[in-house]
Amino acid sequence: MAIAPSVHANFRDAYCHHHGCSLAAFERHLLLRIVPLQFRPLTALSFWINPEIFASELEVIRNAAPARTGRDVNAAAQDLVHLRFVENSFRRSIGMRGRSEALVEAWNQVKATVDRPTTPDHPSIGFAAGASHLSAASRSAALGRNDSALTIRTLRRVHQEVSSGKPIPEILSAEGLTHDQLLSLLNRNLAAFSGFADLRDQLLGQQSPNTTLPPSGEVAQSPPQKRPSRSIS
Repeated sequence: MAIAPSVHANFRDAYCHHHGCSLAAFERHLLLRIVPLQFRPLTALSFWINPEIFASELEVIRNAAPARTGRDVNAAAQDLVHLRFVENSFRRSIGMRGRSEALVEAWNQVKATVDRPTTPDHPSIGFAAGASHLSAASRSAALGRNDSALTIRTLRRVHQEVSSGKPIPEILSAEGLTHDQLLSLLNRNLAAFSGFADLRDQLLGQQSPNTTLPPSGEVAQSPPQKRPSRSIS
């Protein structure tokens, strides 16, 4: 008589059960699986020195952890696809970065043991064109970190909508950001995209009276943050 597979609440629980790792070790364990094999020893060492070196990959893993469907995992994996186009660093130029297809493969390996919703899901998930749909808590935690794929993508979307002529107040309302919050994010990520400086200058023209920001071309100093080592990231 066949033994029925265990049923788990989400991707993280199913993954940890399958691989025999603790829930606390989930992020590190999955990170080492989604980077190319030849970089795993260096990734393990770098993670031990400073986990924030892999801030973008860890953000994706945390967003995928509560997933119950392949679509949810795929939505999180889209940030890794996006990083190929918006981030430039030595680590990623040599291929030492998380791979979106590896994250999806990890899901496909354990999905049969996840308590999925009754809505039918694809048997093997590819890559959808839609953007990630994150909870308010996940979005709030991700926005504001300089190395966040979600931050860069949000700013790129705002830039595109402003360029198309959409009113800025309407864009801010849709994104759940204030005028000052958007300026702060742009200040910390000006180097990520050539159009961000122009967008920042345009916003400065509509600057609120109680906001103090440096002249155009200068980057505002944000509170000290733990930053990845430049020699690796």
